[in-house]
Amino acid sequence: MERIFAAIAFSILFLFLAGCQTAPMQSEQSPTNQQPLSSSPSVPEQENDSFIAEASSYLAPVRWWDQGRQDPVRELVTETPEQLVARVPVRSDPKIVILMYHNIVFGRTGGEYNRDLYNFEHDLVFLRNRTAIIGIDDLPSIKSGEKKLNTDASILTFDDGDLSIYAIVFPLLKKYDIKATFFIITDFVGTVGYVNWEQLKEMSDYRNVKGEKLFSIGSHSLDHKRFDEIPAEQIPHELAESKSVIEKNTGAPVWYFALPFGAGSGRKEIIDAARNAGYRGIRSSTTGALQPGSLDLYNLPVFYMSNERADLLAQQIYSLLGR
Repeated sequence: MERIFAAIAFSILFLFLAGCQTAPMQSEQSPTNQQPLSSSPSVPEQENDSFIAEASSYLAPVRWWDQGRQDPVRELVTETPEQLVARVPVRSDPKIVILMYHNIVFGRTGGEYNRDLYNFEHDLVFLRNRTAIIGIDDLPSIKSGEKKLNTDASILTFDDGDLSIYAIVFPLLKKYDIKATFFIITDFVGTVGYVNWEQLKEMSDYRNVKGEKLFSIGSHSLDHKRFDEIPAEQIPHELAESKSVIEKNTGAPVWYFALPFGAGSGRKEIIDAARNAGYRGIRSSTTGALQPGSLDLYNLPVFYMSNERADLLAQQIYSLLGR
């Protein structure tokens, strides 16, 4: 019996102590505008809510391209070449735009030279829908009149030799069967963050199911120094040596040179040195479109593909083409 009374007393004591630790109930007579400390949002939470709202409004226009209905991979891969050609508008005055990319990255980035993969794929959708994507090696035959254009055309180029051209761009363009030229800084090859010679050779050697060569390697100089800041006598060496190094390691001829920073475009001594080294053309960084009937192969303008939204760049490209 004593044990029973002791157990009852212990239970009562436990319940009493537990009740002392419970927060008191708020009185019904408390003012209605009085709130517990934890019920109103803190300033950081309010700021975070604002940030989320701003982020949503910023992300929404990025989705403008598909509006939930268009899958760039499906559109590019599953449509037949005939279907794609049929969608490209016929032009009586076709123009050509050369696009200059640098790095392609996963996810969003603030880097000016970085283009995220999502927007890059939508670039390809726009270009395939509105232009014929050709290779830079097609320009001499277009200039001579041997190759005729009846649509606007675009050319993809990538500067520097960032590792992303092998890890991301190469597989993607193989899948989509799209041509491109990669301008390489030869002294950077094989260093951290850049492609190596084995990868470049694999890209250069690739042929599609039709046996067509899709990718060409061009020179972007030995060490990416501005041609308006180095001694004039050094320029022929930069042109000839970088070309020779690429050809030796890839086994393919190098026909085009991209000026580092676009510096020195149009200068006669640079053009003469490029001709003497065996180049067929020079790509600058000057913004512009090409007229097939008046091509200047040694002063090729470009459109710089920054990290802007795909729809904004598409509008700018269309404006550049005069459409």
